[in-house]
Amino acid sequence: MDPKKRGEALAPVKIREVSGDKCLQRHRDDFVVREAEVRIEVGGELHSRLFCLPSHFEELAIGHLNSEGFDTSYIASLDVEEANTGKYVIRVTLEREVHRNPSKVNSRIKIRCEDVFKCVKELGEEGVLYKATGGTHVVAAFDQNGADIFIEDISRHCAIDKLIGTCIKNGIAISENVLVTSCRHMHSTMNKVIFAGFPIVISVSAPTEQAIRDATEFGITLVGFARDKRFNVYTNGWRIL
Repeated sequence: MDPKKRGEALAPVKIREVSGDKCLQRHRDDFVVREAEVRIEVGGELHSRLFCLPSHFEELAIGHLNSEGFDTSYIASLDVEEANTGKYVIRVTLEREVHRNPSKVNSRIKIRCEDVFKCVKELGEEGVLYKATGGTHVVAAFDQNGADIFIEDISRHCAIDKLIGTCIKNGIAISENVLVTSCRHMHSTMNKVIFAGFPIVISVSAPTEQAIRDATEFGITLVGFARDKRFNVYTNGWRIL
């Protein structure tokens, strides 16, 4: 992460740290992540109110609307305004409002077991804000040519939206990428995965039963507990070599 952006994402705080059986205490300086309120307006009407790191606003709006079923290719303009300190408004104008239905993922890409571990290792190494504060989720998109994108956010939902928006904005083929996350997957996160079209989802945490059902229905390979040189394959294991 760019040092300037890292600095903008962190806020200094003074804490009293308590540790040990004897409740040893000391005062010291620490850092926490900043939180911004973001309002997304579509056609002049409030669509969503989100709380996230104050970064990647355009990508957030594009990814979030994509996750809501909007066809983002019809976005005519997108403007970001800081209304007050820590509060932002993203105004989106559409050429016309077109909604998509979720569809089954038909991508035939596969991933080797050793590459699953490699992706998870790189995800951990890129969690700069997590290492500094313990207060973020980290998500990444990996393609088979070695290109990768990393996003951190306080909200796993916003992190995934920002990653999706980054891919769409830069013309990256999501169907040829693997999504790797530090968060557990549930219906709300899998809904974003489905609308984006990621064929493989890898997490260091566990999925819910509904997430497994969603992955099965829409042809997604879902991997969980990918850590310590092991992982579980819950659905469509034919993509894991």
